Amino acid sequence: MRRSSALLATAAITAALFVAPGTAHADATETGPTLAVTVDKQATAITAQLAPGSTVAPSTPVTIRGRVVLKASALPAAGAEVQVDVPDEIKGPGGATRVRTSDDGTFRAFFVAGQEVGRSGTVTARVLEDDVLTASQVNLGTVNIRNDSVFTEFDALPEPLAYRDPIVVRGRLDIRPDYTNSTNVPVYLEYSLDGKTWKVWATQTLGRPGRFYFDEDKPVTKDADWRVRYPGSVLNTPAVSVVDHVDVKYRTEWHYFNASPEPVKKGKAITVKGQLYRFRDKAGPGPNAPVYVYFKAAGTSTYKQVAATKTDAGGWFAKSFKASVDGTWKAVYKETSGYLGSTSPGDAVDVR
Repeated sequence: MRRSSALLATAAITAALFVAPGTAHADATETGPTLAVTVDKQATAITAQLAPGSTVAPSTPVTIRGRVVLKASALPAAGAEVQVDVPDEIKGPGGATRVRTSDDGTFRAFFVAGQEVGRSGTVTARVLEDDVLTASQVNLGTVNIRNDSVFTEFDALPEPLAYRDPIVVRGRLDIRPDYTNSTNVPVYLEYSLDGKTWKVWATQTLGRPGRFYFDEDKPVTKDADWRVRYPGSVLNTPAVSVVDHVDVKYRTEWHYFNASPEPVKKGKAITVKGQLYRFRDKAGPGPNAPVYVYFKAAGTSTYKQVAATKTDAGGWFAKSFKASVDGTWKAVYKETSGYLGSTSPGDAVDVR
């Protein structure tokens, strides 16, 4: 057994001399002095924690990591024997629950959670007393065996979302192994404006674990993080989905668009004109907005950008071009950090 020099240095040895009565025979063996040894045991202190947590799924390996030190000096207690006590009702086959500390006083033990969900038990770790060390103990808390709950396929959409439109959320909740056949499973749709504080947006109850779909008729007006949460039960672990951030932008629309005259003589001017609207709390023209004019020649399938301009204070723009071939005109407002993009209807012009 390994012992640190600190342990050996603290052993107090006292000696007492005992003389055994002898005889006068020449072949008699004399009895020598006998030493009585007294060792002052060192008090220990143990700390430990278990992972992955106090609530685990059936057959999950549970790891206990900790450290043992000498209480008086805080020096590591090397070679100390540690016993992790796990109640039979939460312990499955396998594991290593009786171990010794390393030179730095640390130790690692583990056990496998049992198969029966709903079971709970308190786990402790203790230093076993020996000829040098005293015993000490730490309570690691109650371990609960529950079905494992997990969210998959989570998505909040559309992204980005138009201001005051409802959000749609879908995904799937699985509970495994679910030998208990869970029913009436509550799912909470939550949002956060700062990534820290979460509030409930909507709830629904699933008859059985599986797919869910939120489509509440409630307007969304701010950028937010979205997630779904299952609070768990006495038989199931709680679960939280991944977080999906959704930007909210003001919708835009071409209130008016026209390319004229129709038809037009070759070489004459074609004027492309339109008015852009933005839908905030109150809809109105979109001033000083960048606009891109596109043209697709008849018989082709590709639009080409032919001009870039801006709207005036009333949301209007107008741009003139020399008529050359038949084709279709359209105006595009591209998405920005605050507004959704929009494309006007196409307007075909016959050039004669």
